[in-house]
Amino acid sequence: MAKTHIADHETLERVAIALESMGASTVPIFNEEIGRYTNASIAAWLAKMRDGKNYGVSIPKGSSTACTKTGANAGIANPQPGVIGRAAVDPYVGHGAFLFFEVNGGVDADGMPYVTAINGDGRFSRKDDTWILTPVLYTLETETDDAVNLAVSDTCHPGMKRQPAALLPNGAQRPYMLYAKYALSVDVDGKPRSVSGAPVKTRSVSHDGGVSLMKTATTGDALKVAADDWYVKAMFLLKYATKNSQSIFTGCTAYDVTTAPTVAESNTTRVVIAKDKADQVLVGSAMMLGTHTGDSADRGYSYNCDIFDGAKVIKKVAVDASNVAIYFDVAKPFNTATTYQLATAPWNAGACDMVEGDGSPTSCTDSKQPFVIQGIELGLGMYEVLGNVLIEYTGSGTVVWVNPDTKNEKSGSMPDSALSIGAFPGPAGEGWNYGLYPKTASGLMMQQGTGASTSVGICDGNYKVADTTVGWREWLSLGYLGNRGVAGLWYVHGDNGTGITRWAFGSRRSANGRSRGEAA
Repeated sequence: MAKTHIADHETLERVAIALESMGASTVPIFNEEIGRYTNASIAAWLAKMRDGKNYGVSIPKGSSTACTKTGANAGIANPQPGVIGRAAVDPYVGHGAFLFFEVNGGVDADGMPYVTAINGDGRFSRKDDTWILTPVLYTLETETDDAVNLAVSDTCHPGMKRQPAALLPNGAQRPYMLYAKYALSVDVDGKPRSVSGAPVKTRSVSHDGGVSLMKTATTGDALKVAADDWYVKAMFLLKYATKNSQSIFTGCTAYDVTTAPTVAESNTTRVVIAKDKADQVLVGSAMMLGTHTGDSADRGYSYNCDIFDGAKVIKKVAVDASNVAIYFDVAKPFNTATTYQLATAPWNAGACDMVEGDGSPTSCTDSKQPFVIQGIELGLGMYEVLGNVLIEYTGSGTVVWVNPDTKNEKSGSMPDSALSIGAFPGPAGEGWNYGLYPKTASGLMMQQGTGASTSVGICDGNYKVADTTVGWREWLSLGYLGNRGVAGLWYVHGDNGTGITRWAFGSRRSANGRSRGEAA
């Protein structure tokens, strides 16, 4: 297929026109009485767009980062990510397994997803809970001495099984998959959201906190689960054919700016700082300001964020040759003093809304900015906690556990229904490990092997405590704004207890927490 400049997400109207031109008239049916599209009509709509092709990638187990596209994927050029004002060039647009649509909706208590609006139908708003809708995919992962071979299709070919979390707890297949477009935020009532423009929720997010925040025992809602993580990783490998995710999208992993105001002001919405520091600050990013009454510069202390936390930078204006004013989008004016502390914070959700296709606001590789892939915004400068994965330190080793049904999720450990997928890779003592390749088990794609680095193998770090430790640790993915080269899609920090919260710990909603487990 020829390279295509991807426009803003395909609207329902344009898809309907395209289907009609192929003689297919099926479009989603909106039920006015319940305010939702019928799931059966969405499933039928997606079925009409299947291409039946088997897209593959061969992932070497050795130090090489380059992968080989196979099957229907062979010969398709890698996308060229975009920035605001320059659309991505993505030859995967229109290919069945890579179809996605931006929708409003959610998930019912039994795990069944629902859709209330589709981008382009006149009902859709990114201020309402926003998800990426995809068809249920089928996958086959095989292994040789030299490689892991991943194949994905929108049609079930011999030997394939449904993708992670495709089956509901009652055994029925989901009509489609939903993935949270945005990182977790909360509304004024504390309700979890996936919306554009909101400061991300941190400081109180943990595995255990997610159990109560998402009300996992009584709703279909969950913190981000392994299946959400798997989709992004699989799409990345298939489209970009490299194990080194940071070679394409660094994410916000080296944006650690801390400074003091150079001028004290009252009743203002700006902070005046030294020009050399202001030059490091990006318009559109977020920062925190605190009275800094204590001795520590750690962003985790309340005195370093007690004026605002996660306020968006809206412009920079030179004051004189040595000073620049940073203006913020805040609800009310504030005072500043030269003893205060201003520091970068995780970006607000929606930072990539103006990016057309995969990409970042102005640079995909400057290590300061989030990125979007398949419509999903990631890498905002915070860890994302997985709500159904924990690491158990047994005193003589480690075990990684995945819980298929988050209705059973509990604080401090895993339920009896959880599935063991083997050891957390790393040395016997505390420290970093760099795996060589990824492999999927029970729906979790995890790095495997040892002996790599930030430039060979999987290129992402996994951090663990000593095997002699006894207890459970939460799964912190992606990396935060100070991790630099160790971060990436396969990064995991595994040394924090299940209830530990910090300023850089966040997550996102999941509509895929209630599952029967790895489907056949």
